[in-house]
Amino acid sequence: MFDMKLIPCLPAIINQPLRLLARSAKLWGLACLMALSGCSLVVSGYNNAPQLMMFLWIDPHLDLNKAQKKQTLADLQLVLNWHRQQQLPAYADLLSQMQKIAPENVSPDQVCAVVDQVSELMENLAVQFEEPVARLALSLSPAQLHTLKNKYAEDGKDYRKDWKLDDSAQRQLTVQVDKGQSKAERLYGRLTPSQEKLLRQLAQHSGYEGERTYAERVRIQKDNLAMHEQIAQTKPSPEQAKALVHTWLYNSMHSPDASYAAYLQKRKQANCEAAAVLHNTTTPEQRARAARVLKDYENDVKALMRQKPS
Repeated sequence: MFDMKLIPCLPAIINQPLRLLARSAKLWGLACLMALSGCSLVVSGYNNAPQLMMFLWIDPHLDLNKAQKKQTLADLQLVLNWHRQQQLPAYADLLSQMQKIAPENVSPDQVCAVVDQVSELMENLAVQFEEPVARLALSLSPAQLHTLKNKYAEDGKDYRKDWKLDDSAQRQLTVQVDKGQSKAERLYGRLTPSQEKLLRQLAQHSGYEGERTYAERVRIQKDNLAMHEQIAQTKPSPEQAKALVHTWLYNSMHSPDASYAAYLQKRKQANCEAAAVLHNTTTPEQRARAARVLKDYENDVKALMRQKPS
């Protein structure tokens, strides 16, 4: 039951982030894959990603015993080593590409190309989590599954509160704009009043539906819990458990609901267009700052690449 989001910096500027890797390793994204999200990539955070995931996400949701923690940390370290060797070079290349286009106007197709490249990397990363998740699932007790169910309920309440889903449409829009502006300013620096106004207009026309997005989030969590319960009850072989995890991960990234998949595709295109529109209003100074920020991220990634796996 890992949970991750990795968001490229440009599309994330416009309201609710696109789901590139739905619910597969949340704290992994926080600790080691935020180079493109507008958040500072902290080398020590990357190197301690397994411990951060355990402390901030996995253990609070499952209350693992000592043996489970030891095995899961070992599994996560292997994933981290794989990621350092296999994916960091691709992130460094992508960051370099983004620096080259930052000083120029960009098209929606260029933004979507960044999204697609990161999405492909995320799907490849998800495969690396299949065996660790299956191994952990085979060891979970009914009490731990009950803890997971309760934590999902708490997470849902926090999510609704965070996105103001029970408030007015204007309050929800304000939250979306505030989150988008925060991400934009990490990249470009302070926005001008006209850019802030544009950001709100873009968010208004982004096609984001809060309740629909929340419902899909709940669907993924229910499927996750059902998968764990099936594994706990049937005690399948490790390979069979891994197959169940694979199916859940795939359905998390590719919604089986055709209408929701179409909604996401429209959102993706709208966000790419909006991100391009906003970028094309930025000043030479803002674009220069964006290039410097991206270069800093690239330097961090390359520093991580030079370190030997544990």
